[in-house]
Amino acid sequence: MPVYSVAQTLPMHVIEDIVQYVSLEHIAALPLKELPLRPKKQSKFLPLMSVCQSWRAVAGSTFYHTALLKLKDVEPHEFSSERYLTLEHVIKIGAQLLVKELYVHVYVPNFCINWDSMDTSDESTAQTLATMVSDCGDLSSVRSLKLVLTSDDGKYRRRLNTVDKPEHDKDIILKNIQTFGEHLKQLAPNAWKVEVFSNYFESRVNLDHQEDFVVDNISQLVGANVGHLSLKHVKITKPMAVKLSENTLRSLTIAYHKGTQKHIDIVRNNASTLETLCVDHITTHSMLKMTWGKTGGYHTLVYPRLKHLIINSCVGQRYLSYRQPLANPFPKLQTLICRGYFPFSSPIVLMEGRAHIRHLDITLDTALLQMYADSKVFEKGSFQNLQFVSLGWAERNIFSKRRISEQLYTITSELCAKTQVMRINNVRANLVDSKFSSIHFASNLRVLDMPYNMLDINELIPMLCGFPKLQKANVAFMDISEAASSCMPTVGMIEEYQKRYKSSFTSAWGLGIHSVSFHTSRRAAELLVLLIDILTSIKRVSIDYNCPRSPYKVIHAISYVKRRKVYKNHQVQDVEFVADDCW
Repeated sequence: MPVYSVAQTLPMHVIEDIVQYVSLEHIAALPLKELPLRPKKQSKFLPLMSVCQSWRAVAGSTFYHTALLKLKDVEPHEFSSERYLTLEHVIKIGAQLLVKELYVHVYVPNFCINWDSMDTSDESTAQTLATMVSDCGDLSSVRSLKLVLTSDDGKYRRRLNTVDKPEHDKDIILKNIQTFGEHLKQLAPNAWKVEVFSNYFESRVNLDHQEDFVVDNISQLVGANVGHLSLKHVKITKPMAVKLSENTLRSLTIAYHKGTQKHIDIVRNNASTLETLCVDHITTHSMLKMTWGKTGGYHTLVYPRLKHLIINSCVGQRYLSYRQPLANPFPKLQTLICRGYFPFSSPIVLMEGRAHIRHLDITLDTALLQMYADSKVFEKGSFQNLQFVSLGWAERNIFSKRRISEQLYTITSELCAKTQVMRINNVRANLVDSKFSSIHFASNLRVLDMPYNMLDINELIPMLCGFPKLQKANVAFMDISEAASSCMPTVGMIEEYQKRYKSSFTSAWGLGIHSVSFHTSRRAAELLVLLIDILTSIKRVSIDYNCPRSPYKVIHAISYVKRRKVYKNHQVQDVEFVADDCW
């Protein structure tokens, strides 16, 4: 092969690193209720694939990772071939074995039509799938299926007028669902992860009994061998809950929990096999029900394999009258994330989990903090293997409660000496000299996230220097309280700070500024440059896009500040200042 560029001579591992770097994008996590990301064509990979065969082999696996199965019932404006990478296109170029994730857009009312009585010129959903199977055999590389369920009443009525409208027969609907599921299984025989999203059931208030029957039997589309199931915006009915409970699920995600027993049944019936459970919008009482034994009484239902419990929104109050678990329901839990009210009034979940929890992200309140203080759950070094800790505060006006703020800060920094990532939300930590003794306890800390804690330069420098292995930090930067004005720092003041903190050292190379509180952008730029000039290890400073004071104005002012003679030939000249929410 002729060599036209030095890029063609690079070894494979270097090409893989380049492709991986290009593929990295900072995408904010979508709430579970949002539409799933659609497989857009990634044009940024086309130049990489055109270099040579080696580059094409590496970049192709990423470019063709996700494809869209376009069925005839899908409206052209929703999924255009110009915007999305379709399976039909992938098959034409023979790259179907590179597809790992397949989107399938399902038109629900189509299952209510007798496919056998349709005109041969009007291809049914099942026939489209059968054609795909015959064209490419099977997509043995596909591991993940994403089914998007939609409906359009007007289109449904028009469709019924073009064919013989039979009496709605549940046998016909079930036959169509089974046929569709069989073809889908033939097309992707190795898919073990299924995500079902519906923008259909939320928009319709009165569902026909026949369409309800489609929902009840949606498990036929999911299959019997699925290990990972995600249900988003799907109305879970009792028959569907019974059929899905027959699966041995390892991972389950349920979005928009309505507080009914039907959702809870799916979770409880898979308790022996679940390893990951993620629920969105659940009440504290419903969460407690998941730990109640099936036989009644006061037995605790144990999830022996559950490692990751994620509760994205927990609402409602905790009542002592609610039955609490008598034993630890999650004996192998490693990740515990609960945003909102913590559902358990008993300390047993955290008390027993201190030996194995590695990721702890919960929101505290006055009653919960007092309960854990009485049971000594948050003793210094009590969590033996904690790698990530994030403690926040649920109540308002916490900024005025100095005692609680300092208590929460001390607890967070002293839970485990092995902690590598620490986050404190919704509190203002009043950093005084007595607090730095607890900072040194977390000597392995790599990342510090305190986005709502306003710190001035005199507080920030000792804190960043207090963690010997710190790599990145995210803080809110404010003016020096005793000198808060629009005046610019004098040369004498700058030299005084440089002399005062001459021996200060931090290992951090990245600093995120979540917000700045200064009278002017120029003064914010002056003190920020002074901070970075003192902490010479920092190479990159990211100012959040949503910063109250425009980050672009601050960065523009920084370019003028660095021209001052006091910073001439200093290392701050090489530091990168950017406006980016990815710090």
